[in-house]
Amino acid sequence: MSVKWLKVVFLATPLVGAGYFFGMICQQMGEAYPLLLAPSKELLILLLLLLLALSCIAVTAGIAAALLRPLWVAFLTFVLSGLALLLGWEVTGYSAVLALLYVLAGAAYVVSTVGELKHRIKFSVRPVAEGQSLLLIMLVVVAVGSFYFGCAEHVKREGFSIPEEYMTKFTAEMAKRIAAEAPADQREKIKAEIRQQSQRVLDDLMERWVKPFERFIPLLMALSLFTPLLTITRLLAWVPTLILSGIFPLLTAVGITKVTTETLEVERLVIS
Repeated sequence: MSVKWLKVVFLATPLVGAGYFFGMICQQMGEAYPLLLAPSKELLILLLLLLLALSCIAVTAGIAAALLRPLWVAFLTFVLSGLALLLGWEVTGYSAVLALLYVLAGAAYVVSTVGELKHRIKFSVRPVAEGQSLLLIMLVVVAVGSFYFGCAEHVKREGFSIPEEYMTKFTAEMAKRIAAEAPADQREKIKAEIRQQSQRVLDDLMERWVKPFERFIPLLMALSLFTPLLTITRLLAWVPTLILSGIFPLLTAVGITKVTTETLEVERLVIS
């Protein structure tokens, strides 16, 4: 294998690794249904890891789109990254479809970036970063899709239920407020009765108004998660751009890439 192809493999490998890491996060997103109902430190850590995975793919995809030539090499790298995503996640029908969407978005990003770079006199990180909008949207779709399918399976298997700690806290607070107006010697008895009645009312509400529509709950939760994630991803889009601005000069400094100057003959039609 020539030195050039060794460099190609070196530059392609991070995108494959980023795909595997993203797949691992998708696996965790599929199990995040209980965390979303009861926000905690674990949910915050998972969301931070998701943002890290998205940034890793954005950076490594930028390197692949800007440097891997011919084009089929960049396409193949995204295909391998999609397969790595499945290995890090799970191989099912829906995960395969989502992985395919990621690969297609990656291929479209490569074509768009190559077209933009060809129209530039000097190489710039700007077109590499600006072309990632569709890719980032698709990555969020994949992440939210993994949550949706995991949530749908959980609801189908166990049904939808409000976390017990919320139910207990609600009934206890209601009992405390009502019992505060009763005589001191009867408060505990009244609290117990009110908690029981409140629990029955909540159970009845769940049975009457929630159970018939619980199959739609995963979709509603996924949609409510999509917009905030997409907004945060767009707000932090400058981070991969900043990293790429440092990586490209570094690659040149260590001899993996070089700057070349081309002289082109341009034919134009003018008035004689």
